[in-house]
Amino acid sequence: MTDGVDGFIADLAAWGVAARIEGAVVVFPVRAVDGARAGEVAESGVAVNELGAWPAVPPHWVHFPSTMTIPNAHPDQSDTLPGWTRHSRQIERWEQVTEAGRAWLGHVRAVLSEAT
Repeated sequence: MTDGVDGFIADLAAWGVAARIEGAVVVFPVRAVDGARAGEVAESGVAVNELGAWPAVPPHWVHFPSTMTIPNAHPDQSDTLPGWTRHSRQIERWEQVTEAGRAWLGHVRAVLSEAT
């Protein structure tokens, strides 16, 4: 098992999602399963500096292009790519997760389902 950034990328790859590093952010595609963007594939990201304790500790911020609005999240444009916004979203019960990549993708899809 690999930890940190390499582990995060490997965990997403295990679920068929190709992630890449762009600057200080790991970027990956994710498909919205419901909500206003259902069926769309969107780019999402996580700051590299949030992945040091992966998979023991999940990232707190979910990054999306700024063209998306996420209600009930606290947006911030620092520590992300130009033209992107990071959204404050907590994951509940992470200590119960057995497949970190799958759980993270589910979390991002849930956030994306709220996007407009």
